[in-house]
Amino acid sequence: MNPTKSTIAVTSSSTTGITVTLESTGIFLGILVSVSVLASVAVQIISKMNKISSSITQIEEGMKEHARNAEKVRQLERTLDLHNLEYVNRKDVIQMLLGQLDQKITHKFKRLLFYTRDLQRFLQKKGDYTIREYEENTEEE
Repeated sequence: MNPTKSTIAVTSSSTTGITVTLESTGIFLGILVSVSVLASVAVQIISKMNKISSSITQIEEGMKEHARNAEKVRQLERTLDLHNLEYVNRKDVIQMLLGQLDQKITHKFKRLLFYTRDLQRFLQKKGDYTIREYEENTEEE
């Protein structure tokens, strides 16, 4: 048996150019795979950075909305405080007016009671008028 020799690539010394061997092809393919892996890692990093950036943007918008709502709440609290103050003032004025009316009614009632008693005494002295006693006890001042 004759041993056979296999030749993968034969180059002649007279041609100029790049000589491609199995080893150089493996190195070249290794470089391409490494570059593609690095590119995919770079794409993943960039996509994660974009997600983080969009999350930060959403958080900023949320905080701006929260700040606007907080300002609205402060304005509503100020308005409520003003309304409460106005209510207290009106309540005090109404209580004062009711107190004055109560004093006037009491004063007028007492004057009417005194006039009525004077008339009763006068009628009792002048004629046969009898004074009826009521159950109500009033104090004279």
